[in-house]
Amino acid sequence: MKETGVAEAAVPGEEELLARVRQAWAEVLGLGEAGEVPLDTNFLDAGGSSMLLIMLWEELNPLSSGGLRVSDLFQHSTVNAQVALLAGGGDHEATRVGARDRGRLLDRSRAGRSASDRGESAL
Repeated sequence: MKETGVAEAAVPGEEELLARVRQAWAEVLGLGEAGEVPLDTNFLDAGGSSMLLIMLWEELNPLSSGGLRVSDLFQHSTVNAQVALLAGGGDHEATRVGARDRGRLLDRSRAGRSASDRGESAL
């Protein structure tokens, strides 16, 4: 490796961030390998909980500039979104898509409950 005289950045690159975020998820979720961690699945859907999200925050906070909040992980709830957040991009599109999908599921669930309350089929 050439000596450039320029100090390397303290923030890891995106590939390293991806590996470290996947490893943190694997440890917190009790998965055998980081490669088993899905990239675009919501943390809660992958088997996480609010308490486990706090444990994930403890693992990921040192990878940030120190300003990472637990609420950021709720808003950026997939591996890819968290990598983008930690890399400085924030991946707000992924956040909007995830929120929109959760909203659709809630609407569908509510419609099903209302129909079942009336003895109807929601389909």
